[in-house]
Amino acid sequence: RLEQAIADTAVETFDVEAGLASCCTAYQDIYRERDIVYRNTAQGPLRVAGSADLIAQLLDMLVANAVSSSPAGSRMDVTLGSDAGELELAVVNRGSRLPAKMREELCDWLVSIGEHGDGRPHLGLGLHVVALIAAFHGGRVAADDLADGTGVVFKVWLPREVTG
Repeated sequence: RLEQAIADTAVETFDVEAGLASCCTAYQDIYRERDIVYRNTAQGPLRVAGSADLIAQLLDMLVANAVSSSPAGSRMDVTLGSDAGELELAVVNRGSRLPAKMREELCDWLVSIGEHGDGRPHLGLGLHVVALIAAFHGGRVAADDLADGTGVVFKVWLPREVTG
């Protein structure tokens, strides 16, 4: 049902940067125990064909995942970058690293790498939904440890909408 609901979403062309900036401003109020910094370094058109609401949900899930994997008081970076044909959204958090044996399975259905803040395990739907939303937009998702070993980066690549 989840896959069908995403597939049935109406497609529109929208400016992805405006939504990302707005979400990150809201996260500062929601996650007061984190320093969430948004930066746009993308060049050229920032338009994507898809759903602005789904991209907001994708970012919500990545940020919530980053918050659950990082200590209070830490900094999280949300960046929008670009190359010729794609936009790159990255969410970086300092904290726990990715489990080596689960790197290829992170976005699979019901795979979980952590617990909620109250100690209860969670179902691991968020990263699966992130992958579904990225695919709906013609994009892809990857995660890796930061080079210095201090945390994790999740990246989502989205094709730019080419205008006439």
